[in-house]
Amino acid sequence: MKRSVVAVGLAVAALALLATLVLRSRALPIEAHLSHHAALGNLARIGDDYATLVTSLASAVEGMQAPGDGARVLVARLAASPDRLHAELPLVDAGTSRQNRLRNSFERYSGTAGSTAGLAQGLLEQQQLYAENVAYLREVGPRLVQRMRDIRLDRGAADTFQLIAGTLDFARPNADSAVNEPELQRLLVTLGRDQRIDANMPREISRLREAVSSVMNDRDLIGSKLQQLTLSPVPASIEALGAASDALYRTTLASVEQARTMLAVYAVLLLAAAAFAGYRLHDSYRQLNAANGELAILNQSLEQRVAERTAELENTLQDLRESQVQLVQAEKMSSLGQLVAGISHEINTPLLYLSNNAVLIQERLEITREFIRQLEDAFTIKPGDSGPPGELQARFVTALKQLKLILRDADIAEGLEEARALVRDSIEGLGDLTEIAQSLKDFSRLDRAPVASFDVNAGLDKTLLIVRNIVKNKATVRKFYGDVPEIACSPSQINQVFLNIITNAAQAIDAQGEIVISTKLHDREHVAIRIADSGCGIPAENLARIRDPFFTTKDVGTGTGLGLSIVDEIIRSHHGRLEVESQVGKGTAFTAILPIRQPAGLGRGKRQESSAGTDLPTHLEDPLAEAV
Repeated sequence: MKRSVVAVGLAVAALALLATLVLRSRALPIEAHLSHHAALGNLARIGDDYATLVTSLASAVEGMQAPGDGARVLVARLAASPDRLHAELPLVDAGTSRQNRLRNSFERYSGTAGSTAGLAQGLLEQQQLYAENVAYLREVGPRLVQRMRDIRLDRGAADTFQLIAGTLDFARPNADSAVNEPELQRLLVTLGRDQRIDANMPREISRLREAVSSVMNDRDLIGSKLQQLTLSPVPASIEALGAASDALYRTTLASVEQARTMLAVYAVLLLAAAAFAGYRLHDSYRQLNAANGELAILNQSLEQRVAERTAELENTLQDLRESQVQLVQAEKMSSLGQLVAGISHEINTPLLYLSNNAVLIQERLEITREFIRQLEDAFTIKPGDSGPPGELQARFVTALKQLKLILRDADIAEGLEEARALVRDSIEGLGDLTEIAQSLKDFSRLDRAPVASFDVNAGLDKTLLIVRNIVKNKATVRKFYGDVPEIACSPSQINQVFLNIITNAAQAIDAQGEIVISTKLHDREHVAIRIADSGCGIPAENLARIRDPFFTTKDVGTGTGLGLSIVDEIIRSHHGRLEVESQVGKGTAFTAILPIRQPAGLGRGKRQESSAGTDLPTHLEDPLAEAV
């Protein structure tokens, strides 16, 4: 009986110890990791905001300008940073000392951030007033001096000019030591005592004296506050808070690892105890080994059957890929014909007015040629020519009259100016043709183009030129391009994405609508290209299926349903994503989010697969056949 009780007690103790170790060795919840990394990221952003704020205010002081709205936003973000950080500090239990260190560091940071934000806000307001006074002296001061001169107050005008010029020199942050502050004070007092000036322009002189006094009083105070802001302990408190948060986080991870080590040792002990039981079950294991041998034979047979089935599936998949390539090639030839028809219309327009301009220029040249011939006839009469002098003079006068008639009737000068205008128009037309030809050249390489730097704004403009004949009669295009960096991609395939989406947007508009294209930085690593239309929209039941191959809502024979499938496939192969927003009757917006830098190996590796593979598709889908 005692042995049973002892065995039960040992078993319960072993289970309790095992449960304790298991609980302590559990991984931290994902919220703790996210909270820690979010806090470190926010601390880094706060440090960047503080450095940017100091630089912005220093630039405003240096240029004697009012701080921009960006500085006010940075001050507001610095003041609100303690509240944001409070919810993101590590939510883990790693000992009282570590938690106290984190709490104290956070309190020190909160106080430092609050005082620094207050100092920055005061500096913003003071610099705003300082810049307004300097601007007033620059803009209104010369007019006041001129007005004094107009009313014969020459002495007052001279003093006012010296006061304004000296104050503006004094206002510069690094003003020359030659600026005499007492002299400025004397001029200010003298200007206030001049009764003639005060009688003629009391309000203007009062505002001028107020601006001069404010500039002289505030310059050193602004410099002092800027120095205090520059030496603020915000960076040190950010670093201390980050170190405390990281220490608490790492201590918690170390505790989990220690518990896992103890659990491993405990497991070894349990295995040693189980070895005794295993020894006694040796016979049973031999029987199991025999059964395993039989299972191995069966498994080998099963593997052979699986290999045969896999070969059949691979052959079927290859057939499907070849069929897909044939279908895509057929669609590409169809779309190429429609696209060339549209481009030919765009080329015909400049060719037509080039031809008309050439005819008009030829007419003007014929008139000019006749005028030149008359000139030659008139000025080839020399005094030494044979004949009576009166006859020569009559011939010369007749030639001059003829030239005058030509000048009056043919209007040579106006004809030449018109010819110049026609030549300019012709050059513009040739430029349009060159631009269309360059865009066609950019779209001509539809194979697996190598990864290269690509300007998405320029790519959108070239795509709009290609589809201009499709879009111009249905929609007004509005462009809001942001200052986005070039991205690493396959340019021809990204142009294909733009082509398909813009064409779909135009086809979704029944009569007349609007297409809005915008680009911006999505985050530090991605750019976002948004193409929105005011078309019919996509019903909710079809929204989830628009990326499926061969899904289309168009009539039979007018589309294959591969357009958006290819777009989504290209974007995913570039490690991006395609987002869709749509509302029936109001329109649809497609947003392509693409990385600025591609991972190493894009454009390689999978290129060795069949051309029907999914890595960087090689085909151009018929853009006119795929309406969303």
